[in-house]
Amino acid sequence: MLKTIKTKIITTYSLVIIAFISTLLLTTFLNERNRVLELELVKSAEISTMHAEILSQEFSQYIAMLKMLSDNPLIRQGNKQSINAQLNRLMEVGDGDFINAIYIDQNLILTDSKGNTNKVTHPSFIQGEQWVGKEHNITVPVLSKFEKEPVIIVAVPIWNDQKAWAGTIAVAVPLNVLNEKLSAIKLTKGSYAWLADSNRTVVSHPNKDFIMTVQLSTENSESYPGFGDIVKQTKVQDNGYGHYEDASIDESKIVTFSKIKNLPDWTLFVTTKESEIFHNIYEILYNVLITALILMVVFLLLIIKLSNKITSPLRQLTKEVKAFVKSDHNNVKVIDSKDEIGQLSKAFYDTIKTIQTHTTFLEEMVDQRTQEVSEKNIILKEQNNKLEKIASQDPLTKLYNRRAFNTLVDKETSRAKKNKRPVSLVVLDIDHFKEVNDQFGHEIGDDVLCSLANELTSDNDNIVCRWGGEEFVILIPDVEPDTAYSYMETLRQQISKTEFPPIKRLTFSAGIATIRLNESFKKCFQRADKAMYEAKAAGRNQVIWG
Repeated sequence: MLKTIKTKIITTYSLVIIAFISTLLLTTFLNERNRVLELELVKSAEISTMHAEILSQEFSQYIAMLKMLSDNPLIRQGNKQSINAQLNRLMEVGDGDFINAIYIDQNLILTDSKGNTNKVTHPSFIQGEQWVGKEHNITVPVLSKFEKEPVIIVAVPIWNDQKAWAGTIAVAVPLNVLNEKLSAIKLTKGSYAWLADSNRTVVSHPNKDFIMTVQLSTENSESYPGFGDIVKQTKVQDNGYGHYEDASIDESKIVTFSKIKNLPDWTLFVTTKESEIFHNIYEILYNVLITALILMVVFLLLIIKLSNKITSPLRQLTKEVKAFVKSDHNNVKVIDSKDEIGQLSKAFYDTIKTIQTHTTFLEEMVDQRTQEVSEKNIILKEQNNKLEKIASQDPLTKLYNRRAFNTLVDKETSRAKKNKRPVSLVVLDIDHFKEVNDQFGHEIGDDVLCSLANELTSDNDNIVCRWGGEEFVILIPDVEPDTAYSYMETLRQQISKTEFPPIKRLTFSAGIATIRLNESFKKCFQRADKAMYEAKAAGRNQVIWG
């Protein structure tokens, strides 16, 4: 059959070309397939983590809103008019994220923003000692008497002046809010995000039939083999990924997941069809194959007539192919020939360049997504800093509020006891401040409070707090009692001589007490507060020891 040299040359080099094309396609496919899969997994994992952080930040904002209201003195006192006003205000600030706002008193009587009242019996509402050690509570979706759809209850406790539970303030977030937030996530074609709660119940999914009806199992089912292993991962990992088969459509899928910080044991999943990941590379390989086949036909037709002339180019081409397959060369060297072998060599070169260009594009996309994640993290950090400042600062005077002051007092008294250093506490109240408001108006009164706050903070070593109204509390660390008293007496005299336009003279009465060994802050505060009232009774404008 292979009797002539020409036939042998044609047959031999035809087989070489076929082997070259097959090797090139197979090598390209294997290399690019693994790289594309790795890039897609990294990108999908970053997206799921980023949006889990964003979703967590949304709930952080809800919690911050509720904490600000729980510190409101009128709400802590159970003032119904103020409670109703704040619940309605909460609904406005929620910007449509809340379906209801709720207040629960010590007797478990619930009042909502719509004016409904009811006795709370649902076990998801924690009370009393159940709140110890908890700053907030977020439930799995529940059905309430006032809403016709499952809602997530976000709640924070209300503590009275004795640090005892005085009630709960909460908001109800409907599941459709989560669906809207997840549907707004920009994903690649063939991908979708969904959410499971701490009971592994699906609470958000593009397929509405799955919501509140499907519970994730660690057992692999016939419909979704491999998915049970992914569920097992979520129990021990905060982030991860896995593969499973969707038997209903005979499709392989990739899932990345990330836990949500402010929703304990809630998991955000991003599912992507594997076929969509490799769609572009399949298209490129298909074009490469078609191009190669066409060129092969042309080459084989011409080689019959030009076998003698193309022997040398074929030998060179074979050498380049072997070098490409066996080494890490990125390109096939273009053969300097004007015949079909030269064209074939150029076609392979252009094809590889096209694949490399596509790979570079994918890498740039990953870099861009990484940059976006970094920018989002910076925004999240700034928002957290702002929320922390709002939560610890009196909005008028910019002094510490009571909540922040209590935290700082605990740290300062512990440090003082450890180092055996004295700490003094001053309770200060402006004399006749009501007359200032009555005569000049509350705006002038606010200006006076701010000016006095600036005077009180002249010593940076002291911790100054606006306790409420015209009452301030000062913690003086690392100073002997007599020195602390002298400082307050000097401050009293200085302020009594200072004008606070339009008020010509402003005075205050203060009680001062040094924290005794093993004495609690509460006891020391009571002594200083009592001394302040004694100063009031003794004619005001003086500092008295407690």
